[in-house]
Amino acid sequence: MSRADNGEKMTLRGTTFWLSSLCLLAALDFIASPVGACTSDQMARTSDGFVRKVVAGSDRITAQAEAGTGSTVFTLELLKPYYVICDENGFLKVTDLAALTVAEAETGLTGYVHKEQIYEWPTAEGLAFSDLAFLGGRPEITAWDNRDALLRYMESGDDTANPPTFRENIDATLKREKSSRPYPVLASGDGKILGRMDRRYFDVLLPAAIRKSDALVLKDGDLAEAKHALTTATIVIAFDATGSMESFARAVATSLSDAIDKLPQETLDSLRIGFVFYRDAADAVPVLAVPAVPLKDASAELEKESVTMSGGGDDAEPVLDAVQYAAQLYDWPADSGKKIIVAVLNDAAHPATTGALDPKGRIPVGVDAAGVARGLFEKGIPVISLQAGPKAGEHLVEILGALARETSGTFVPWKDGVDAATIAGAFSNVLQDRMQKEINAGKDVVDKVYDFNGSPAIPLEVIDGEKMERLRESGVAFNIAKGEDGVLVQPGYMIETPDLLDPRFQISKDTLLELINLMSVLAVTGVDSESLHRSVAESLAAIAGEKVDPSETIAQTLTRQLGVKFRSGLLEFNLEYLDALTPAERTSFAKRLQDAAAGLDAFLNANMATFDTGDAVWMPVSSLP
Repeated sequence: MSRADNGEKMTLRGTTFWLSSLCLLAALDFIASPVGACTSDQMARTSDGFVRKVVAGSDRITAQAEAGTGSTVFTLELLKPYYVICDENGFLKVTDLAALTVAEAETGLTGYVHKEQIYEWPTAEGLAFSDLAFLGGRPEITAWDNRDALLRYMESGDDTANPPTFRENIDATLKREKSSRPYPVLASGDGKILGRMDRRYFDVLLPAAIRKSDALVLKDGDLAEAKHALTTATIVIAFDATGSMESFARAVATSLSDAIDKLPQETLDSLRIGFVFYRDAADAVPVLAVPAVPLKDASAELEKESVTMSGGGDDAEPVLDAVQYAAQLYDWPADSGKKIIVAVLNDAAHPATTGALDPKGRIPVGVDAAGVARGLFEKGIPVISLQAGPKAGEHLVEILGALARETSGTFVPWKDGVDAATIAGAFSNVLQDRMQKEINAGKDVVDKVYDFNGSPAIPLEVIDGEKMERLRESGVAFNIAKGEDGVLVQPGYMIETPDLLDPRFQISKDTLLELINLMSVLAVTGVDSESLHRSVAESLAAIAGEKVDPSETIAQTLTRQLGVKFRSGLLEFNLEYLDALTPAERTSFAKRLQDAAAGLDAFLNANMATFDTGDAVWMPVSSLP
């Protein structure tokens, strides 16, 4: 897909956008770069001294071997930065390497791209989804196509008079891999929410979501296997098997047996149940895993195990370890279909994993309920949690509630004035409803299978990442076929939302080392002014790649060269400021700079492996001084 000279109409999620050469060129007016033949041995740079960086306008933009020819070298990846070697007759020669010289750039993928098919990315900053964003249960991200409209909304809070022009498709967001690329930040500014609270806003590039024409195409016609993977489910019940649980286990077994008589045969054939019976770490058999069996046999299996329930007596049970065991160490069937975990607990719970259920150390120690839930949510495994007694011991409600809530599951509490049979029945109903819901969801997907050039295909918009993983685990081979309309990249203005999007920027190892050195130099006390000025100037010049303007504050120099807006005023001074400090002020200031250097050094050490395998890493802006 390319943008026609007279403008091109694209319809995405019910919203129509018109993009024309005129508006794109106007958006790029601020970029200053010499135009001419590709003869320089240095990379093209912006007026601020950055190596020019661009982003493709869609996932269909191709780089050509020569400017204007039809010979395709490669297709630009969505939201990936490409670096400009030179600007030639309406085309940019780009490379996929963050190189400083043309000789280095030529060792990567290089080709010519029409300037009307790209966006400039003039900063090093991007908005990455925060970890919390992948736990769901949050509002959609919204964006405006006009900065003034955004500011009016921030001032008034009225989204009727100033409606956003972009609304996120949350389902599409949650299908993203966690490593999906950040939204490129073109610029940012500061505003106030309702005239009171300071809030940053960003001019970003947003990718469109999955289109109706995208499809998952099954190889070799594996439709039967795909149907089985999408319409079956395996439930693993992590059951507190201490001595006090025998009567409750019998009640659950009876309830499951009664449920079987009411379910259609098709549903019975689609379900399996396995068990992880867990006790205190000091008990003779702290954990016992029972392989998954058909639903009709599950109640008998639980009845059989109930007579062996014993032990206990500790203040709290390792339910989080049991859930981790079920998720990571249980031998799920190869064609397990939808995975569901049930956590059954009586009395108190350990607030974090203990590692005691697995002597091989495969369950990490100290993971709390939120951490366990996050891992399950990312794998698409919901938790149905069940309070198995009237005594809600320490942490029980907190942990069972968090496991269910953060995985889109269900918590079944014990209610006052009822007996075990009643709670077991309520649990059985919840389990049946969830099982039937998952099977019906799979059937809905199967019903949308259609023929794609002789092969069965499923619209990508109806199948999420968890269902794709089910297909992979079942041995179903497939390809993702892109539709003909392409994924359009669109600019928009977005309010900073720390719980959803985390401002980050790309930084190289060398630049980070120079920043640490700069902080260390600034923190030195007891040296003469001339030596200090010389050392700081040399450190700044190493970062900026040029002689430093003495009229600039250190923060201004770093902001201009790193393409990042600093969040603190620690470096808002020039060198003359240091000369005016008293000894006591200088000592206090040095301590703050030492702390900043230590923080940067900690980030460097934590990301050393990533630095060693790539040119740069994404660093949270909050990690800057």
